[in-house]
Amino acid sequence: MPTYEPFDWYRTPRYYDMVFDTGTAQEAGFLEAVAQRHAVPPAETGQPLHILEPACGSGRLMAELALRGHRVAGVDLSEGMLAYARQRFADRRVPTGSAKLLQGPMQDFDLHAHSAGRGYDLAHILVSSFKYLLTEQDAADCLRCVCVHLRPGGVFVLGLHLTEYDDPNATLERWRVERDGLDVICTIKSWPADAEQRTERVRSRIVVRSPDHKVPRRYETNWRFRTYDTPQLCALLAREPRLQHVATYTFHHDPARPTTIDGDDLGVVLVLRRTN
Repeated sequence: MPTYEPFDWYRTPRYYDMVFDTGTAQEAGFLEAVAQRHAVPPAETGQPLHILEPACGSGRLMAELALRGHRVAGVDLSEGMLAYARQRFADRRVPTGSAKLLQGPMQDFDLHAHSAGRGYDLAHILVSSFKYLLTEQDAADCLRCVCVHLRPGGVFVLGLHLTEYDDPNATLERWRVERDGLDVICTIKSWPADAEQRTERVRSRIVVRSPDHKVPRRYETNWRFRTYDTPQLCALLAREPRLQHVATYTFHHDPARPTTIDGDDLGVVLVLRRTN
């Protein structure tokens, strides 16, 4: 069996970014469409939005949205990710002043100033990063912190995978990406959830092949996510009554395919509108 080196891919974002960057343009278009459809008043096509991204990671969506003319702000705990995002902004010539980065936790930050006092039209956490918050209080604090940054009528787009506690099977997802002479295979495995602790073990393994190394490099990262079934997620949302659940989509990020929070797809993308 091959040996995998312990690896924090958030400190070395290049491989992480290669895996998750393939859907960036579609996700950005989905976010624009959601703001046009569900914000009140609705966002106007072609008009700039003020957009907030807690857990912004490598800045892939921030850069894409800024280059579409929007004003973006992001917060992330990882200095490695933020450094990568800054370099991305420079390489892609993101206009100066249109993107703001802040190091900090997604449940406790202050980016009000970047919205010029008007509040954000749109906030988003798309790829289950919300589940890094391992306590109910931290999750509720994140909802509250995002809510106070939104303008009344603005929307928070929250994506996460729900859990079926009676499912005894592990899940496995695999991606392969080739870019800049690198061949990267990423495999993410999730074990059955611990229903009592409401956590699930998650492991990522990355195999990197490049012309500079005769032997593939193999890296492994392990962490835990907080788990939610539909009633648990609804109970959490009830803790921030200013955020009204107005629509549900899936991880296909197709604005023409709304669904329900208790539908067949466990990957849900919720649209939460600030009411006041």
